[in-house]
Amino acid sequence: MKSLITMALSVAMLATPAFANDAQKAKKPKENRATLPAATYDSVAYGKHKMQCVDAWLPKDAKAATPVIIYIHGGGFRIGSRKGSFMARYLAESQKAGVAFVSVEYRLLRDIKDTTPPVSACLDDIQAAVKFVKSKSKEWNLDLSRLGLTGGSAGAHSSLVLALTDNNALGVRAIFPIRPQTSMDPKEMREWIPNSRYGYALFGYKNFQEWFDHRDDCMKWIEKYSPMALLGKCNPKKAPVIIFMGPPAPKPDVVEKDPTHSGVFIERFKDAAVKHGVSCRRGTMEDFLKELAK
Repeated sequence: MKSLITMALSVAMLATPAFANDAQKAKKPKENRATLPAATYDSVAYGKHKMQCVDAWLPKDAKAATPVIIYIHGGGFRIGSRKGSFMARYLAESQKAGVAFVSVEYRLLRDIKDTTPPVSACLDDIQAAVKFVKSKSKEWNLDLSRLGLTGGSAGAHSSLVLALTDNNALGVRAIFPIRPQTSMDPKEMREWIPNSRYGYALFGYKNFQEWFDHRDDCMKWIEKYSPMALLGKCNPKKAPVIIFMGPPAPKPDVVEKDPTHSGVFIERFKDAAVKHGVSCRRGTMEDFLKELAK
């Protein structure tokens, strides 16, 4: 009887506003944001949507135009922020090297309506942001001949797509993809990494198997948004230098614990890039900065 009374009291307490609010707060995930130095320019709009903005950190007292790195946050195009903690160390290293650093916000899949495939709108935003930053080159004292792109996971994928599209029409000198997905072809992904499970939402499908089954229906989009497909179309003389960072590929017959960020993505792409005549290797942020300093 006492246990029933205790249970009833607990339910009643949770139903009160104070306890209900506490429960909601407990369930709400904390946004993973870093304590960053003040940006030179904060929340500068490049479009009309509230997510279409950038933050820029410019070197102080630079006597000549500086290299610029554009950072694209990850999160599977579902979550993430231009102020996320992941980018803090790369911002710090860029500032130390006297390199301008711009972090991009863009619409996420939940913000996209009536667009096929949904990821195209996200990538259109990122491309627009890069063009916007380039338009600010004189005002922000940027050397566009030393333009770099970087980001982790979805940001790494985005960097590859933008720099390889239309023979690197954006004029990117080098990219530093961190833990990238180098293929967005479900058939290729399953051949490389049998337990692949990422990518279907980008193309509007409910799960990986549905995407796999409808591969032929979205082949034109795969050709446009898969880095491996774009690599084969890109003139090696116009391609950027590609410096990957990520885990090593697992040993044969070992099940990948993190298939979305498998080192297989790097190794397969790197092998294909070298054969295609594109400069591609593993490296560090320091290597990336040195490449932009040339």
